[in-house]
Amino acid sequence: MEENEITQNSAHRCPSKVYPLTTGDISQLPPSRPPHHQHFQIKKLPKLIIITLLVVAASISLTALICILMYFTLGPKLPSLHLDTFSVSNFTIGSTNLIAKWDFNLTFKNPDHLWQIYLDYIECIALNHDHFPIAINHSVSPPFKVKPMKKSTIHVQLATGDSLIFLNHQLLQKINSQRRNGRMVVFGLAVRAKTRFTGVSWLWWTEFANLMYTCLDLK
Repeated sequence: MEENEITQNSAHRCPSKVYPLTTGDISQLPPSRPPHHQHFQIKKLPKLIIITLLVVAASISLTALICILMYFTLGPKLPSLHLDTFSVSNFTIGSTNLIAKWDFNLTFKNPDHLWQIYLDYIECIALNHDHFPIAINHSVSPPFKVKPMKKSTIHVQLATGDSLIFLNHQLLQKINSQRRNGRMVVFGLAVRAKTRFTGVSWLWWTEFANLMYTCLDLK
């Protein structure tokens, strides 16, 4: 009777196997829980990376903002052009041609405190009162520099024989009519300049611009 009772009670228990642990053998032990300080480092590492990325992104954004502000506040100012003297000589009108020579001085003024201006190419065009080109002079001088807050003057000569512009009969009649009636012959002057702006040593970029100036009603 006693043996049967023991058998019935053991049927409700969860059977498990227990193996003896040999001396020094710990391979069968469950892995131990990592120390508390290791768990703290693993959690803090992503936050450190995020903070570093945020600092780098903020630095790049601040640098870009400073460059944009410098570009719009410290950007180069366009040079002003003044026609100092203007004269026409050897002015002759025929039935099919016009002969004339223009002499004038151009002064470029740099109004900027930081940027230097290089005029790499200058083209001067003499126009009639209808803005029709009569004479053209390409690259009137070698490239020259205008320092900040300074002026530079060049002398230009134009002649009808220097260009291959065709003057039609109607245009010549208009100019000749002005002279016969005792009126002043009106000319215009157009100047195209290819410019390059370079800043001081701490302004590292270079700007380029094609400028167009016109002086009309030159009698």
